Amino acid sequence: MLNIRQARIEDICVLKKLQFQLTEYHKANLPDDFLSPEEIEQKIDLHKIIESESSIFLVAESNGHLVGFVFGELWVRKSWTLKQRKIASIEQIVVDSCFRSQGVGLALIEAFEERAISNGGEELFLEVYSFNESALGLYRKAGIAPKILIGQKALS
Repeated sequence: MLNIRQARIEDICVLKKLQFQLTEYHKANLPDDFLSPEEIEQKIDLHKIIESESSIFLVAESNGHLVGFVFGELWVRKSWTLKQRKIASIEQIVVDSCFRSQGVGLALIEAFEERAISNGGEELFLEVYSFNESALGLYRKAGIAPKILIGQKALS
């Protein structure tokens, strides 16, 4: 049975292992863009993210084992041209490779949305690399449609 709950400090060791899976996947596809797992560990303060008032950090448990997580934050979009809205931004979603295609990712997104709405969120925002076909499929299932295209070019 799948259970979605708030992340806790004692989850950090397993969260780092899940993060490593995602980092390896990204580095395999864009080796020049992504930091090593060790560099990421030095930059990301999971304690701070878990305890932050503006963060939403949820984990998925299956039979008492962590099998995925999603984290993001709420922020107010302020723009010269766009309407001001409270945005719920997914920064990262990871599902253990052994549990993919079993509804874990969708359950995490739905729980993230519920938490965001209960905290005044009006719109969901996330970024995904174009090579990540499995994530693109998950987001389509969750009703998340492409709205903004971001280009990238190396300047030499």
